[in-house]
Amino acid sequence: QRDSQPLDVVMFHQTSRALAAVSRCARSRLASTSSATASDAIVMRDMVFYAKHGALEAERVLGQKFTVNVELFTPLDRAGASDALADTVDYAKAWNIVRDVVERGPTRITIEKVAEDVAGALLGEFAVVRRAVVAVDKKQVAIEGVLGSLGVRIVRDRA
Repeated sequence: QRDSQPLDVVMFHQTSRALAAVSRCARSRLASTSSATASDAIVMRDMVFYAKHGALEAERVLGQKFTVNVELFTPLDRAGASDALADTVDYAKAWNIVRDVVERGPTRITIEKVAEDVAGALLGEFAVVRRAVVAVDKKQVAIEGVLGSLGVRIVRDRA
């Protein structure tokens, strides 16, 4: 059938099909990129700090270890493309903020308040972070019975 069509018509149809395929691929990539950036997150796991938070006076006097996990939801595509530290959240600064809140901040009765303070400090410092998920756990729990650890997990979105 192509033998009966002029060469420029055949080339036009081939080019049109190729452009349509590129367009479909680009739209698909754009859609997957935008949905991917919505779920992109920097994850800081198993940070351990010694602090004096707790409901019991002994906890506030003696202190104990707390394990903190943080997820900072922010688009990572720019840093992924540029490989530049300026295009992402400074992990060391984020770690220092968590440490300062947990170890050096005011003594809190509940770990819920510790988690709130951490989330607020991180969202306050990093404008590119849309959501902070903070988990605070403690292994030493003052209850009668067996419990490996006790913790809270909060999710806070930028207002």
